[in-house]
Amino acid sequence: MRALILAAAIAAPCIAVGADGLGAITILEGPALIYRASGRLHAAEGLRLAAGDIVETAAGTFVQLELTDHSVAQLGPATRVMLNASAGRQKPERWFHIVTGWVKLNAVKRDPAAAPGFDLRAAAFEIPSTPTALVLRSTPTQVELFVEAGDLRVAERQPGGRNPPLAVSVKAGEFYQRKPPARGVVAGAVAPAFVSEMPRAFRDSLPLRLDRFRDSQVQPRDAPDFAYADVAAWLQAEPAVRRPLMQRWRGKAREPAFRAALVANLAAHPEWDPILFPEKYKPKVPVAARPATAAPRAPSAAAP
Repeated sequence: MRALILAAAIAAPCIAVGADGLGAITILEGPALIYRASGRLHAAEGLRLAAGDIVETAAGTFVQLELTDHSVAQLGPATRVMLNASAGRQKPERWFHIVTGWVKLNAVKRDPAAAPGFDLRAAAFEIPSTPTALVLRSTPTQVELFVEAGDLRVAERQPGGRNPPLAVSVKAGEFYQRKPPARGVVAGAVAPAFVSEMPRAFRDSLPLRLDRFRDSQVQPRDAPDFAYADVAAWLQAEPAVRRPLMQRWRGKAREPAFRAALVANLAAHPEWDPILFPEKYKPKVPVAARPATAAPRAPSAAAP
């Protein structure tokens, strides 16, 4: 079964990408988009990825990313992920945030000396970076995970975020499944539906190709501007994800259709309120005290 899920371990080391990026797209089969800054781009082979990039694949698309920690991530069709990084309070952090879709990660040969590893995060879980090989499918209602090599720990996020995550260990050859808010279940056999629906490209052993793009700077083509519906899943994600996007996309509030959608869905992202209605947050000017007026004098008595 392991040979079916991940055909072969990655044997050759990746070539490091410059410090200005997190990795690069080295295989692209089908259309994909990159949301960067306030716009979006057409994905292309050789394109370097930067912190904050959102990668969105179309139905039927396959993407291979070769990352700066010498790991390799592959994205299946209809997948939405964000690559991000932060300095962290104690150590640098890098992560994938997955809204939906298929991700195959081979970090067995990652190099901690080259760059920090990538955590996997979603609304329902966190998986700290570790030398492992896995295939993951995440949807808003379910998480499924097969570990091909290495052991890992899934931190199950609890609804509302009021309680700390609960840890579940998953070992090589095991299959993990969870439908929040229920606890996850670990089994020794992979669900048949998971295998049958897994992207076919995930079964192949694909070459590493970063070396051919090492000295090139691929200039992507601009893609059409995006509407609220295109990014609703991100705007309505957890606060740690959507708040930075508010700063990137605040200019969209000036577009009538985008603004109307923001207002209609304001309960899902209340941090947009000051941008949409700044007048509500202006300091109130105190009313100047009126000068006191003298009391009217009584008329003097008339002389006889």
